[in-house]
Amino acid sequence: MDMAFAAEEALVFSRWTLRPRARVLLRDGKPVDLGARAFDLLVELVRGDGELITKDELMRQAWPGVIVEENNLHAQIGAIRRALGTERDAIVTVAGRGYRFGLPVMRGARPLGGRLMLAPPSLSVVVLPIHAIGATPEAETLAEGIGESLTTDLSRTLSGGIVASRSSANAYRGRAVIARQIGEELGVRYVLECSVAPEGEQIRVNVQLIDAAADAHLWAERFDQPHAAGTLAAQDAIVARLTRLVAVHVVLAEAHRTGTEPADDAERMVMRARGVALSSRMSAVGVAACRELFGRALALDPENQEAIAGLAAVEAYAVVNGHVPVAEREKRLALAESLASRVLAVQPEHLGALRARAVALRGQGRFEDAIVAAEALLARCPGDPPVCREIGLSRLYLGEAEEAVRWFHQADLSGPGDPARWTWLQGLGRALLHLGRDTEAVTVLRSLVEGYPEWPFGHGLLAVALAGTGADAAAQERFAEFVMRAPAPEARSPARLAPVPRGRLAASYREGDARLAQRFAALDAAALPKRRHAGPPASYRRA
Repeated sequence: MDMAFAAEEALVFSRWTLRPRARVLLRDGKPVDLGARAFDLLVELVRGDGELITKDELMRQAWPGVIVEENNLHAQIGAIRRALGTERDAIVTVAGRGYRFGLPVMRGARPLGGRLMLAPPSLSVVVLPIHAIGATPEAETLAEGIGESLTTDLSRTLSGGIVASRSSANAYRGRAVIARQIGEELGVRYVLECSVAPEGEQIRVNVQLIDAAADAHLWAERFDQPHAAGTLAAQDAIVARLTRLVAVHVVLAEAHRTGTEPADDAERMVMRARGVALSSRMSAVGVAACRELFGRALALDPENQEAIAGLAAVEAYAVVNGHVPVAEREKRLALAESLASRVLAVQPEHLGALRARAVALRGQGRFEDAIVAAEALLARCPGDPPVCREIGLSRLYLGEAEEAVRWFHQADLSGPGDPARWTWLQGLGRALLHLGRDTEAVTVLRSLVEGYPEWPFGHGLLAVALAGTGADAAAQERFAEFVMRAPAPEARSPARLAPVPRGRLAASYREGDARLAQRFAALDAAALPKRRHAGPPASYRRA
């Protein structure tokens, strides 16, 4: 192979970028699906610099050592033209002889003979080969399995992102190469390094996410995964945890980076909105900010699928998080479902749209349908914490509190450091209270309050749990804090914890909710005389 091509990292024509080593075709920085043989043929044509490439030569390149019919070549050329869309005429047929590429091509992604330097796409990452510490066959097998599954699951989870192929990543196995060089060679912004060390009944995992351009660590974590249930179960748990956390930190890093760039690009608006959604935990203020940013993105690009899916999620979460008046909930949920369906009509497996639809179904009280939708998502993203939470909440509303507890625990297993952790902790706390397991609920709800003190009902639920254990003084102090954060009596109604159609809730759920409401009322009544004669409790610290 020509050494210039071996060093070359990208081929750029019109609005397209072709990265042969990463095996990625981008249009305006976004990946476009193209089959493996069609991709190989496109690379050969683009590298041909407008020269004729015969049919025989193309077939030898795409099907080495195999005799195939010419109609196979025609089918792959057709696939390339469909992918190029309005620029399909870039593939020029030379009648009876072959094909040539008809657009000018710029080469290079890093300084190479004075050629163009191309910025890597947003949300682009490579998972380097996992390092097995101990070099035992078990450790090697575990490392290989984690690397393959993490690459696959991350490519599905990172909506709109690009994950370099395993073959590209394996080129760096055993090589001491700095992240900057890897980023330049593969055309990615982020590099993920990871090691695993099985020791008895534990597996020690170390992971680092690196900004390739700056060669600087963005996030690192070390944790131990129990090994008692078997290697495959441990591998699945590690992959689920890493997939979610890597996706979260890559999105947050991109949101921060684009925050310093001009606000005249739909992709930048989408990235900022996704960052706000994570960092704000979809509070009322966060919902409003996300709605504005996604709206600005759509004003710039009305067909931006990520913005449409993001707006669908915003409208759904606005309802289920209690930020929409009862009279408007049905309309907002219908809008969310309509927006999600609009995306799914174009991209049937768009995870953001599928997630938004599952949340909207829960908000409509269609709990069985919401579970089916969430389970379909789990088939694509095993162990995804927000999806596990969706199943848990729907099970809780169906009166299946024990099953709900199992799903909330699964969410926490995969997402212990997740910004959305409060959403399944509050569900777990409520489920445990419904089951009369108040002591366990206290532990869970303390974690909720410590991680997200801004949510008023966390303090109210903890007060109710403490009262159930007989810790009356602590319960009253915590309830006073709840009152300070939600001073209006209507804002303290336990019904706000389940902003779904009441008629669709199971009878057993309503009974459990009624018991909680009685505890809330008792604590409120006990606190009323004190509120008349005292200021804020000493423990109150406004978050």
